[in-house]
Amino acid sequence: MKQCDNGHFYDEARFDSCPYCQESAGVGKTVAANSIGKTVAAVPSGGVPEGDRGKTVGIIKKQIGIDPAVGFLVCISGPHRGEHFKLCSGRNFIGRAASMDVPLADDDTVSRESHALVTYDAKHNNFSLSPGQGRGITYCNDEQVEMVRPLFAYDIIEVGKSQLIFLPLCGEKFQWKEE
Repeated sequence: MKQCDNGHFYDEARFDSCPYCQESAGVGKTVAANSIGKTVAAVPSGGVPEGDRGKTVGIIKKQIGIDPAVGFLVCISGPHRGEHFKLCSGRNFIGRAASMDVPLADDDTVSRESHALVTYDAKHNNFSLSPGQGRGITYCNDEQVEMVRPLFAYDIIEVGKSQLIFLPLCGEKFQWKEE
């Protein structure tokens, strides 16, 4: 973890600079274009490389090719009921902040950052659930999560007022292969 000049902590393996400071500057956000209701991505003041002009290019996709879904969390109870969240390989943070991989902004009982963590380990082809660094307690199938534990299809993760059902894509029958 790295701390920016404004005091925010962020994962420098995932972000080149503080995502919270960028959030307030509008970088990485979608903003309204004129009054016609279309949207365009806000770009840093350095501009866009010549080959990427006019395209929407994800940073991870640009660096490693693809960042496919390995599973999903679907909110079955709470303020985000009916919404789904894509999980990618590696660590997926759950919290209220927009910079979280699973942003539960409307659940004020969820910690802003890192309430919980769902990890997909591509090397061992398995999922795990960990408590985060926030103050809130995480439950899985009504049991408190105090340390890393395996996560299985249809497990119910409870953070704040939200219940999320875990639906894996990768597992015994399917796993993404590098091409």
